[in-house]
Parts: sequence; C-alpha cells; structure tokens
Amino acid sequence: MPAILLIAVALALAACTPPAGGPAPRAGAGDAASPLIASLSVQPGADSVRLTLQVTNAGTTPVTLSFSSGQSYDFAVRSGGTTLWTWSADRSFMQALRTETLGAGETRTWSESWTPPRGTSGSLTAVATLTSTSHPVERSTEFRLP
Repeated sequence: MPAILLIAVALALAACTPPAGGPAPRAGAGDAASPLIASLSVQPGADSVRLTLQVTNAGTTPVTLSFSSGQSYDFAVRSGGTTLWTWSADRSFMQALRTETLGAGETRTWSESWTPPRGTSGSLTAVATLTSTSHPVERSTEFRLP
C-alpha cells in the first residue's frame, strides 16, 4: 500500500509541474498569484516622448498594493546597457510604509514625459515599474526616435 501512495503522490506532483523549457508565468501578468495586468505605451513626439504605465486589477476582489515610500511608479529610457533617463533620479520621496487599494476591475494610469537630448536617435527601450513591494510589476518596450 505505501508504494501505491508514493506513486500517486509522484503522479500528482508531475501533473502540477510546468514542462521544462516552457515560459514561466510573469508576475503581475494576470496569473493566480497576482491579478494585475500591466501595459506600457510609448508615444514619441516632436520634442518629447510620453510614457504611460497602466495597471488593472483583473481579479474579482480588491488588491492592496504595499509601498515602502511615497513613490508608486518609475520610468526609464535605455540605449543598450546605458540608462539615458530615469524619472525618479532627481526626485525625493517620503520614506513611509503605505498602501493603496485597487478595486476589482479598477485601472490606475501614470504618465510622464521625457525630453531626449539633441542628437538622440535610433532604437531605445522604455521601462515602466510599479514600485509596489507586494505586487511589483515591470514592463518594457522598444521604440524608435527619428
């Protein structure tokens, strides 16, 4: 009897294990652990680039986001391995534990603009981060400047 129990447990564990080489679930991508769905949009303009992070609670219950400071989000622009701009770099944030509740189906949107230095062109990467300690989310996307 113990051998049958051991085989049953092994089969149950094998059924719950994702296949090797398959994509791992992304935190904050709407999986069971985090009902948050996030998107990053980038709109290059004549003089500036508009970055927008949108986070939606796709779940049926409220989600409490915990933060370790007054900062809720951040944006960065990178070229290869070099960071050209970080929105929070020249800002100060209160140091305090705080929470925000995102209701079921509720969406929060944060936008900032970046003015590229003269001569900046080509393919760049925008990165947006929800700085929550309980439900961190990061999205990135490539874009081009003329």
